[in-house]
Amino acid sequence: MSQDFNIEVVTSKSSLPTLKVNDYYLHSKYDPKKEAEQFVNNHFAENKVHILFGYGYGYFAKAFKDKCKENEHLLIIDPIYKEIESVITQEDFEIISDVNEKNIEMALGNLLKDLNLKVKVICSPNYDKFLSKEYKMVLKIVKEILSVKKIYLNTINYFAEMWQENYIRNIYHIFEDESLSVLENYYNMPVVIASGGPSLIKQIPLLKKMQNHVIIIAAGSTVNTLLHYNIEADFIVSVDGSLANFKHFENNIFENSHLIYSVKNHYDIRNQFKKSSFSFIPVFEPGVYEHIEQMTQKQLPTLLGGASVANYAFVIAQYISSGPIALIGQDLAYTNNQTHAKYNKYFANIDDDDKKIRGTFYTEGYNGDKVLTDLPFTSMKKDFENIVESINKKGRFFNCTEGGVKIKGFTQISFSDFGEFIDLSEEKNLNLVQKANTKTINDWENLCFRIQSEIQIYNEIEKLLNKGLVYLEGSLVKEKFTSNVLKGLEQVDKKIKKLFKTVSMNSILDPIIIDIINNYPSIKGETEQENYMRVYNQNSSLYKGLLNAIKLSKIYTKDLLEKVKKEKLGGV
Repeated sequence: MSQDFNIEVVTSKSSLPTLKVNDYYLHSKYDPKKEAEQFVNNHFAENKVHILFGYGYGYFAKAFKDKCKENEHLLIIDPIYKEIESVITQEDFEIISDVNEKNIEMALGNLLKDLNLKVKVICSPNYDKFLSKEYKMVLKIVKEILSVKKIYLNTINYFAEMWQENYIRNIYHIFEDESLSVLENYYNMPVVIASGGPSLIKQIPLLKKMQNHVIIIAAGSTVNTLLHYNIEADFIVSVDGSLANFKHFENNIFENSHLIYSVKNHYDIRNQFKKSSFSFIPVFEPGVYEHIEQMTQKQLPTLLGGASVANYAFVIAQYISSGPIALIGQDLAYTNNQTHAKYNKYFANIDDDDKKIRGTFYTEGYNGDKVLTDLPFTSMKKDFENIVESINKKGRFFNCTEGGVKIKGFTQISFSDFGEFIDLSEEKNLNLVQKANTKTINDWENLCFRIQSEIQIYNEIEKLLNKGLVYLEGSLVKEKFTSNVLKGLEQVDKKIKKLFKTVSMNSILDPIIIDIINNYPSIKGETEQENYMRVYNQNSSLYKGLLNAIKLSKIYTKDLLEKVKKEKLGGV
């Protein structure tokens, strides 16, 4: 930190030490301990994560920590902590002194694992006087982190049932297709990843010249822009489970492209591809790996991705090839006030009203200028940068978009300069043999058996949930949980927990769990009756939510069973 600080330890009237920084007292000159208790009483909020800007001598931090219950947390940020730690009495606190976006995001992310977005930022007295710039930066970073998490939370709530349906129906395709692992380090060729940003159009002529000499990977909805120019990508990556994503593919039959899809990709997209396809698991899908292996007898790779299909396309490119990798059309910005490249179904021009709705702002651009972006684009940019940092293979990755935002970790060169890595005298050969269906009748019969076993597990869970509701309803008569009721609920929960480990329902369960965690917090000073009703409603909502999730999952699984019987076993 370039700023100089004059730090003094001063004895207060109550004989307790306090700090003075650049003539600003960080605690009371009279009784810092009493001041801290009053300060915390005025600023403490139940069931929230508290971010305290400024540690000082530690009085406020200790008072906050003493007041926090199990579901209440404290994060301390102090840019001058390293300057003062030698003159203060140190406590066992996690303190962020190197104030940057990554450190705050990591620490706050660990505290928000249950997606509780209840966060309160408190500034210790006078810290904003001599650290005004740093305090404003912290507020901005926290606001952005919460905005991204809110988008993610809304996505989970909106897509939960859809993701569950896609996952179950995709088991049919995954069983028949190849695991992406067969392509691990398979190539040593240059790769061009085409994304759907507005700048893609100017790279099309050169891409057409290169197309027979490089691996072309298209990120999701980019396919329609490429097809308009008679470019069919070698691989098309798709991870989005929405119907809107399917609309990009539904009017096309891909004769030459290979689909690479995530397990929760929209299940109908696979039907548009004639050639062999490959599946993988996003790394943030707990429990899926074991379930897929159990159901399909295959091991799929788990890949780190991000907020965008382009993030996954980039990870897949370096997974399948050791050659140099170029990004084109990766604007992550509203270049020329456009959302996408022309002929993309999402293409639109934005006006001032759109900019307000999208919450746009300016950031550093590819050419050193300022470009218009927003939080979702920024989230994708950060994911690219985090992926590059985790891979740690500098010199292989090139941003050839020639527009949009500047992405750290990528070497910025023109797309024509990337052509120096390409041998135009040699035609590419993907060397992928179109496999005949090698699955036997016996294989499909065994899959049917596993699907039927899954349905039986759903039935068992359903019975247990209904049993739990009976216990709850019975407790209403006495308006409290008797020992018999508590024992019965405990047994039900124990059995349900064990059975849920044998099925894969994370997607559809997440919104239910988040609701239970966030919407039934304990209330300070609640009566015994209020506590009973809160716990009763919490458990009732949980069981009813789980019953609905089981009902839907069972419908999708029965449909899967019928599809296998009809298409592979002659309707047996």
